[in-house]
Amino acid sequence: MVVPVLLVGLLALATNPDYEAPGMILAVLVLIGALGGLMVVRTSGWVLWPGVLLGILLVVTPTASLRAELIAHRGVETQVVITSAHSSKDRSGRVSWSCGIRRADGQPLPHASYDGSGCASRADVGTTLTVLVDPEGWAPPAATHPNTPFVGGVYAVAGVGVLWVLLVLGAARRTLREHGTGRG
Repeated sequence: MVVPVLLVGLLALATNPDYEAPGMILAVLVLIGALGGLMVVRTSGWVLWPGVLLGILLVVTPTASLRAELIAHRGVETQVVITSAHSSKDRSGRVSWSCGIRRADGQPLPHASYDGSGCASRADVGTTLTVLVDPEGWAPPAATHPNTPFVGGVYAVAGVGVLWVLLVLGAARRTLREHGTGRG
């Protein structure tokens, strides 16, 4: 029952790039334990696959949606200078860029990495651009006109959490009914 809250809490911690790896690792371990618990509650039937699907959604969705919400509500437009550019290729050969940045005014920047628009080649090094920065340093810098389909995603996360709880309750109720302990 507390699994969705625990997962969202761990993944809220993972919105900060400094805590992303420990938060994700702990969330996956909690999910594995929760799926094991679900299989103890309902050893037969269809319950595992919806549990896996809902669990994956609970692990994948919160970090991006919470980062988008943080930037949408607390982001401050800040001038930064691109100090370095690094490319990487995925399996399909698509190239993506990540840039090192620093504030133009010289003040410290909690997360000096940016991979939004304006970071597309080594030729961008030395250029100044405006990004949204979380003054608390919790979320990484984002583009000023971010393509954030995850804004409002916290509602989807809440919905998936409710579906998880209903799945566990339904599995437990059915198991109790089959074993006769639910009858008076």
